[in-house]
Amino acid sequence: MRKEGSLSYFAHLKTSLKIKDEFAQPGKTVRVHLPVPKECRQIKNIKIINTNPEEKFVAPADYPQRTVYFEKSLARDDEFSVEYSYENHVEYIDLDYDNVSNEQPDFYTRELLPHIMFTPYIRDLVNDVVDGETNPLKRARKIYDFITNKVRYSYVRRYLSITNIPEYAGVNLKGDCGIQALLFITMCRYAKIPARWQSGLYVTPYGASPHDWAQFYVEPYGWLFADPSFGGSALRKGNKERWNFYFGNIDPFRMVANSDFQKEFLPPKNFLRSDPYDNQIGECEYEDAPLWNDQFVSRTEVVEMAQNH
Repeated sequence: MRKEGSLSYFAHLKTSLKIKDEFAQPGKTVRVHLPVPKECRQIKNIKIINTNPEEKFVAPADYPQRTVYFEKSLARDDEFSVEYSYENHVEYIDLDYDNVSNEQPDFYTRELLPHIMFTPYIRDLVNDVVDGETNPLKRARKIYDFITNKVRYSYVRRYLSITNIPEYAGVNLKGDCGIQALLFITMCRYAKIPARWQSGLYVTPYGASPHDWAQFYVEPYGWLFADPSFGGSALRKGNKERWNFYFGNIDPFRMVANSDFQKEFLPPKNFLRSDPYDNQIGECEYEDAPLWNDQFVSRTEVVEMAQNH
């Protein structure tokens, strides 16, 4: 990306969801949401190729948590699937701390309860980490450096069971990709740096898996990327080039389904979601009862992936 200035990939994926046999109740109405790509800075030319069975509704291309929605009377062995393609175009940005504008916006700097919250601990942590720095790009870098140096990657219990996710990360100095991204976003917002959520899948020709990261805004560059978990992993392996890359830049191996945190589906679910904050594997429910993610199986297959030339 540094050499060429940009990089682009075409991806063709298929996501499916099946209720486990012991929880399947044929004849009952079931409602299913499956994530699909949304339009954003790096995702273009999205095509919904096929759904099975026929979908009931497709959320608008710019919806913050975009899904394809199914609703039908469940038949035995029903499997819900969506096949789609998209292109991911990313440009390399060479950051210059001396090029930062004096005027900066204040959007995406507010709290979003219950997690993006300026608790006394978060305020003290940001003030300690930023340490009087006035350049917003340098402030963001200090926050990124703190997380990638101090917060250990760790699988955690369900987000639903954590009272305040960013504070949990800051106090315990551990968390998965989403927890690290939320800590970065919350700390940036308190430091008056606009920051927001992005998530979906990390996709390569060999497979796809859920992943979360962040964006932050600094004039004159606009929206930049930060992936603290990938950056921290690179740093622990001694790869400072990749560590520096994931502050400001992002690789093209992403399927973006979500651009906002704790956003409702369209149409909304009747019951509490397995993950009320994010969506990468899909959700489902009966008309009169919820279904949790240990009651269904979701998988994503990479049908085709190739670099655009």
